[in-house]
Amino acid sequence: MAELPASTNTPIEKLALADEVFFCVTEGQGIFLDLKRDDYSAISLAIGAASRDAPDLKAAIVEAFKTHRQDLLDAHLVEDEGDASEGVLAFQSLVRPRSNIFHPDDQRAFGIQRELRTDVRIGVGDVLDFFLASHRASRLLMRRHIYDVVRSVRFRKATAEVGSDCRDALRRHTAIYRKLRPWYPRGYLCLYDGLALIEFLARRHLFPAWVFGVQAQPFGAHCWVQQGDVLLNESTEYAGQFTPIMSV
Repeated sequence: MAELPASTNTPIEKLALADEVFFCVTEGQGIFLDLKRDDYSAISLAIGAASRDAPDLKAAIVEAFKTHRQDLLDAHLVEDEGDASEGVLAFQSLVRPRSNIFHPDDQRAFGIQRELRTDVRIGVGDVLDFFLASHRASRLLMRRHIYDVVRSVRFRKATAEVGSDCRDALRRHTAIYRKLRPWYPRGYLCLYDGLALIEFLARRHLFPAWVFGVQAQPFGAHCWVQQGDVLLNESTEYAGQFTPIMSV
């Protein structure tokens, strides 16, 4: 993650986030995700480690944008089109997870093999869909840029004929995915497993959110799948360490 240097103070009458650039505030840092470049950058805010709901947050962001204005423009993170407050506060509307769909089996799904208490029967169709979804996710991440992958997932979700989104259906199909996951020969990484689960659920006409989050000190990026404020493939404790910056 690049730390942008401070530049001379210049007016900030009109600034907006560039296309496919996302922003959030965490631990006194303003974090940018440039999806087209698959890159993160940060600027310091004069707000300490205040929460994203601090009343002076907007003023702190505007002041930071003023300080770093030219650097942000040069990095193509912002454009001279619109109010500086537009877009940069969008992260406040992203839903933070509060529970796990397998509660009380609230646990990480990455690399930890534990038997879920949810009993499910796995049929031939489940196995076929699992391997097709897993292969597609693996192929997409190997052959396509994350920008294109996210656009594809976003477009499908926006145009899909959505089926049941009840918690029982999500719990059942997520449990099937997790029981079959050890049979697919790929390391446990959040980006792959999040996408593979998204692909598997899409085959069942279920379209939860694919959420990307960041932490500032030390910097870290993570992603998971959730429906509303309910996590499907991550523990509440671990996901809570990250501030959502993008939801697909």
